[in-house]
Amino acid sequence: MTRLDAGVEVLGLIIFGGMVIFVFGDQCNPLSKTKYAAENCVLQGFTYAHTTVRSRVTCERACSLDGRCKSFNFNDCNKTCELNLATRREHPRNFTAAQGRVYFDEDEETPRHSPCDNTCTYFDAVPGWRLVFRGVAGRGMKLSDMWTAACGDPGVMATAGSCRDDSLHEAWRSGALAVRWVKLSLCDFIGCRAELIFDGTGSDILNWFTKDRLISSPWKDLNSSSEINFFGIEGDVFFQHRRFFINHKYGSCPWDYGWLIVVDSLEMNGCDWERSQAYPIILCSTAEGYVRWEDAVTGGSSAAIARADYLTIHIDAE
Repeated sequence: MTRLDAGVEVLGLIIFGGMVIFVFGDQCNPLSKTKYAAENCVLQGFTYAHTTVRSRVTCERACSLDGRCKSFNFNDCNKTCELNLATRREHPRNFTAAQGRVYFDEDEETPRHSPCDNTCTYFDAVPGWRLVFRGVAGRGMKLSDMWTAACGDPGVMATAGSCRDDSLHEAWRSGALAVRWVKLSLCDFIGCRAELIFDGTGSDILNWFTKDRLISSPWKDLNSSSEINFFGIEGDVFFQHRRFFINHKYGSCPWDYGWLIVVDSLEMNGCDWERSQAYPIILCSTAEGYVRWEDAVTGGSSAAIARADYLTIHIDAE
């Protein structure tokens, strides 16, 4: 595979009917081409040249100046430009979902043929709420890393079966999005076991998940006066695998009590109750209050503990 270089361009970007369209022109040799975008998609297996460029505009120009180029992929996070020898129409089976990337060609039908059903838009079926993140348990990828990373890795997301709306995530992270409410849901493939609502006013991707911002939860004993030793996405900085952690108190493993935890990985100094065949694991209380985490493995009389299949983060924003 070769690398490409792109020079100075004169190029316009038009948004029409929900589609991103490029109109290209060269000052010395005027011409125009229209490119149609399929967001969160990529054509795989036909890239013959790649480089890091400044923008989609620069990538489009490189494609337009190369007679071999029939389409291109662009990564909005790391600014990687990939020139392709084929198109979506020619090889539909190679046209796949890739969160944070965008595919362009000259086919006006391209935006209508997106197969990207594992993007967050596909899962977002809750009126009034916008899905920002869906993190799946047991796939070997740390949910906290996928949530906090500035740029979502499409390969990691696809492997993990998770998704993240990078446009909403970036807007929230940078303060450009006026978030009013945040909802964290803990679900299995039958339904949701627990939902927590937070005040999102003035929040970012980390500080919304705090005790002071909590508005409602299914647990009667979780309130402003509750005894809590951890409440945060970062969790316990000593046991760094304990994330999205709402914990009541520690008692040397057998007597650890809490409401919610995401165990992102296996640690040598971890407790029996956080050991699993596959990580991450998502545990939450199904009782009216906190539970003893050890009961997740011993099956004690108070074993009202759910192991969720996935969690979601929704926002209500202006």
